[in-house]
Amino acid sequence: MVVSKQDTVVLSKTDTIVVMDTVLTPAADTGTGILDFYPDAVMIPILGNLTHQKRDANFTLREKQIVLLHFTDIHGHEENLRRIKEFYDHYSKYIDIVIHSGDALYDKWYNSFDFWDNAGAEKFLNVLGNHDVNFVDKDGNPIEVTQKEVYDRFFAPYLSSWNVITPQNAAENGLMYYYKDINKGTDKERAKLRLVVLDEYHWDDAQIEWLQGVLDDALTNDFAVVISRHESFPINKYENCPFVSMETFKCTRPMTEAQIAVNDFMGKGGEFVAWLGGHHHQDDIGTLQDYPHQIAFNGDVASMNHIGWSDSWRKMGTRSQDCFTLIGIDRFEKVIRFVRIGADTDRYERSKKSMSINYSTAKMIYSD
Repeated sequence: MVVSKQDTVVLSKTDTIVVMDTVLTPAADTGTGILDFYPDAVMIPILGNLTHQKRDANFTLREKQIVLLHFTDIHGHEENLRRIKEFYDHYSKYIDIVIHSGDALYDKWYNSFDFWDNAGAEKFLNVLGNHDVNFVDKDGNPIEVTQKEVYDRFFAPYLSSWNVITPQNAAENGLMYYYKDINKGTDKERAKLRLVVLDEYHWDDAQIEWLQGVLDDALTNDFAVVISRHESFPINKYENCPFVSMETFKCTRPMTEAQIAVNDFMGKGGEFVAWLGGHHHQDDIGTLQDYPHQIAFNGDVASMNHIGWSDSWRKMGTRSQDCFTLIGIDRFEKVIRFVRIGADTDRYERSKKSMSINYSTAKMIYSD
């Protein structure tokens, strides 16, 4: 079909027309914003509960609650990253940290990372994923990439926005592990959490020693700890929990030394909350097989670039387009709570709306 400038053409979302021999395809944006699915009337009660403070027997407010926004495997999907940013901007007063647990790039090293800045995600913490270190060219030939080049691409431009603590000589040596502290409130209302990010693709003795020191310091200064990496551990899955995938995963990097470091931290009285990751493009949660008091949660894929690689049916312009998780941490009651935003039903019609776990006992309280 050929039209003139005076013609008016109504397009459906799947139509393609030709104007003066130029193909015009409707933009990727679905026209349905994330806040259309999650307006204040829906989210304020949920976020209110995640941040709700109760009073103790002396009528003193307990510790403030801490809320993380966790997403993973965005795989270069700029529109969905923009939607997460839109959600965060609107509800930021309820959310303390945003963390992406790896695989920012679509597939391989040569893919552009410009979408991260285009979406305004500079303040979102990032973890290195296996696709981010997939060093091949467009023809599939291996290429040489130094650790410093990876650091300069994914970390150096954002450190000032992240306001994180890195190891000494991180810039010189391209060290891509760090931590960030949340320390808000006063006296009995104070909330203290340390979010630690590990780099499993450059795992060595220096990083292990650094982790042990960071955990010892957290113990001394009364910080509860959450640790994020990209891939998963061998876990014992929680039973009858819809956030547990029906699939079986293979763990290729158990990072035994990290498990031991956390176990030692807990043995000294340290408060460990959970491991956060992704990689498998499916929700999964359980306790580490060798250390059953350590909880590990891996989130479903945030991208729409890998249809069919997820436990959930996904379609642009529907509630299922988005997939990320709000995680509330209550240090007084030792509870971690999860609320799914977006794709919340798997292909077995199991609802994945929310769950809560006592992280001091690693026992499930509730799942829906």
